[in-house]
Amino acid sequence: MHEVLGPDLDGVRIVGAGEVASVRRSSPDRAIVALARSSAPEDIISAQLAGADVVLPCTDGQTPSQENLAAACAAARVLAGRAAVAREETRRAAHEVAGNASAVAMAAQLLAAAEPRRSGQLQSLAAQGAELAWRAGRAARSGSGPLEPLDVVTAVRAVCRGTRSGDVVPIVEDECVEAYAVVDRVRFARSVTSVLDNARRAGSTSITVVIRDLPGLVEITVTDNGHGLPESWESGAALRPFTTGWAVAGDGLRLTEAAEFADDHGGSLTIESRTDTPGCLVRMQLPAAAVRAPQTDPIPQADWLIARILEGIARRDPLDRSLEALVTAMEQRLPGSICSILLLDQEGATLRHGAGQHLPQLYRAAIDGVRIGPFAGSCGTAAFTRSEVIATDITTDLRWADYRDVALHHGLGSCWSTPILDVDRGIVVGTFAVYHATSWSPDTPAIELVQRLTHIAAVAIGTAELHEQLVESEARFRSTFDNTGMGIALVDLDGRIQQANAAVAVMAGRRVTGLRLTDVVDPDDARELETAMSAAIDRLPPSEVRVWVAGRVEPLWAELSGSLIRGRDGDPRHFCIELFDLTERRRVAQARRERAVAEAANYAKSDLLALVSHELRTPLNAVIGFAQLLGTAQLTEQQQHDGIDHILGAGRHLLRLINDLIDLTGAETGQLRLATARVALSEVVGEALQIVDGLAQERLVALHTPDDTAGEWVLADRQRLLQVLLNLIGNGIKFTPAGGTVNVGIERGAVVVTDTGPGIDSDQLGTLFTPFHRASDTGAEGSGLGLALSQRLTTAMGGQLTVSSEVGIGSSFRVELAACAPAPDTSQAAADVPAAMPGGRVLYIEDDPASRQLLSAALSRWPAVSLDLAQTCAQARSLLAERPADLLVIDVELPDGNGWELLRELADRQHRAIVVTAGSQVAPPDLFCVEVFGKPLVIEEVLGAISRQLAVPAPS
Repeated sequence: MHEVLGPDLDGVRIVGAGEVASVRRSSPDRAIVALARSSAPEDIISAQLAGADVVLPCTDGQTPSQENLAAACAAARVLAGRAAVAREETRRAAHEVAGNASAVAMAAQLLAAAEPRRSGQLQSLAAQGAELAWRAGRAARSGSGPLEPLDVVTAVRAVCRGTRSGDVVPIVEDECVEAYAVVDRVRFARSVTSVLDNARRAGSTSITVVIRDLPGLVEITVTDNGHGLPESWESGAALRPFTTGWAVAGDGLRLTEAAEFADDHGGSLTIESRTDTPGCLVRMQLPAAAVRAPQTDPIPQADWLIARILEGIARRDPLDRSLEALVTAMEQRLPGSICSILLLDQEGATLRHGAGQHLPQLYRAAIDGVRIGPFAGSCGTAAFTRSEVIATDITTDLRWADYRDVALHHGLGSCWSTPILDVDRGIVVGTFAVYHATSWSPDTPAIELVQRLTHIAAVAIGTAELHEQLVESEARFRSTFDNTGMGIALVDLDGRIQQANAAVAVMAGRRVTGLRLTDVVDPDDARELETAMSAAIDRLPPSEVRVWVAGRVEPLWAELSGSLIRGRDGDPRHFCIELFDLTERRRVAQARRERAVAEAANYAKSDLLALVSHELRTPLNAVIGFAQLLGTAQLTEQQQHDGIDHILGAGRHLLRLINDLIDLTGAETGQLRLATARVALSEVVGEALQIVDGLAQERLVALHTPDDTAGEWVLADRQRLLQVLLNLIGNGIKFTPAGGTVNVGIERGAVVVTDTGPGIDSDQLGTLFTPFHRASDTGAEGSGLGLALSQRLTTAMGGQLTVSSEVGIGSSFRVELAACAPAPDTSQAAADVPAAMPGGRVLYIEDDPASRQLLSAALSRWPAVSLDLAQTCAQARSLLAERPADLLVIDVELPDGNGWELLRELADRQHRAIVVTAGSQVAPPDLFCVEVFGKPLVIEEVLGAISRQLAVPAPS
């Protein structure tokens, strides 16, 4: 009957009854039809328990009719689809309920200070909602895992043996040789682990597990000596979701999941405090199985042979020796089996012999080089599908159609193959196969052993490949080191040359090994390099240095670069320095470099001017428009305040935008610098809408804003995202006729900007994001850089900008970014900190009169703060000699010196300081802790920094 077996038939997997569990475990949503012998009811029961959608009984030795098979497949598709929909819908419903409960909890936190009673009610509702969400998702969690007879004694011992190093190791006292239950073995192991972890969280130093075979039941009791249940808990509280009584942080779901597992399998789980001593007793009872798993010889978990294999891998024994030892170990534990390992050729996708000396030689030759695929025997199919393949009977298994005759000719009746996955990369590197002469399928101990040996095989193959790559890499490096015309030297962290090739000796005109780098390279050039090397940075940036040549007056110019080489433990060991002779190249390339620099400067200037022309119009429109409105006498006081807010917001955006444009159009790098963080979409959209509101009113275009979507957060650079939204919303306003609308909506991880403009022709969409391209001739202002820049920024943030448009209807732009959890809310904590009026003496060193007047006026709000003013470094020294200051505010660019140098000069006096500058806002490495503010100053930020500094006790 099994001639119909195959991987798929119209999307339905048709398997034998013994293969259902394996297929269901690897493909939870796959529709499965199981063919079972009508004369063996136990096969039908096992197939149903394992998760077959339809079990089709067949008379022994006969194939089911095509009509019956088609009907079974149709029914299986319907049943599998129903189950998948039910799981997905319950999961989705649980997710929605949990999200709403989370929103209620957030609202409760916001109301905690103002309305404590209402906050308490909301917190209670949120807790109920969270529990309801958990229970609503039960159907999805129960899953579609196969149910199989499981030896509880063996399984519990395996879980306890898997204790991590440092955990309390449970003592297992089984009062029976074996006890079987029909369960999902994955959920069983997870539930027992949860109970043990719960005992550890309770501070237990001793855990005892007892297994009993009671009439009709299998009972597992876990007793610990931990803290016990809290006295205030009523019966059953420990099994409620999100309830925990332990000091160690947790989600309170461990015992809940275990209780749910027991209930799903017709059993129960209870927990009670011990009466005589501290601790708890957890009792899980499961119905005993009427079916017993096949009897097999016990398989030891570890022995001297496996230890010898691991030792050989560590010694870098030849790979074939280690693999042959693994095959021998498996054959010793499965009497009557013949095992082999095949290795996968990644380029040709073919399998070749790796180990298995007992496999018939002619058979090995016949399958050597087999190409992997869905019908390539057990090994070729396992490598292709990345999942185990159990062919219990080669004579009837469709996957063996091309290799059946050669297998049967050599007495091979069944084959179980498991893919070997690379430990680090996760790719298939080979297969582990177990052959038997007759029909055979593995039991639980055999599966566990093969999983273990397969992992060891993966380690052996990976180690051998790594060693081979290391030897090859070392040989390439040695060849390059000795034969290249470029100078290469190994230099320790103190700057001493440990080893150098012949090219370095030719450059220096002498032997340099053992010398310091400053003995070969001009000390002025080498000083900065040695500083960088002592800091153990990963890469020394290329720099031009002078190499002093023995017997010559003029130095040799060379380009020096290098990279840090770390040891096995990750600690810095030495640097690999590269020296390239630049003397001739400098002379030949001087004119070319000058021309290239000039051209690059022109291009950068043109790009900058074009970008500024496009990007500054929208915020400038807000500034000019609201300034004009403020000049009228008809505005109310509130309207005046709103207008000022709009002008300030647009002005601040202009300042940020100018700084970004300078970075973006740098003539030397041309690279974007991003500060990725968690960003609330509603806040960025709100700020963008505020900036463009004046433009929309001027053009009589209605802006439709999104509903409250405060829960939508993404990973992005906030300023770059604002820049993108301003481009898209501004474009929508400019290209929408008067009376039209621009709608800005927020979806999961995305912002959608839709307008009612003229739309874009389909033949224009392909070039829409090309720089300087204009898709419309409406006469709207702009340089054609906005969309190109927006797409570039969105891509740099890991997102995607897409467009859809219909002529005469409008266009829709979608900015999609990676969604993330909200940023921690620190607003309440900040609000709880009482504001203190700062006091102390501040010395402001600034040569610009307007800046001095600005800070003086701002500090006048604090009577306890006195301000001294100095215009030069010399005046500052004189004032500090007369009386000390609590805080220095220093401009970097001073008439008689540099602010950073003045700070270093005053370092021994331990002055607290804030730096302001119109230049780079990056502090030198030795002064990285000093706060730096760029001009024009945002006065509230500077006052905040001054307040914080004056609140810190003065250094002694």
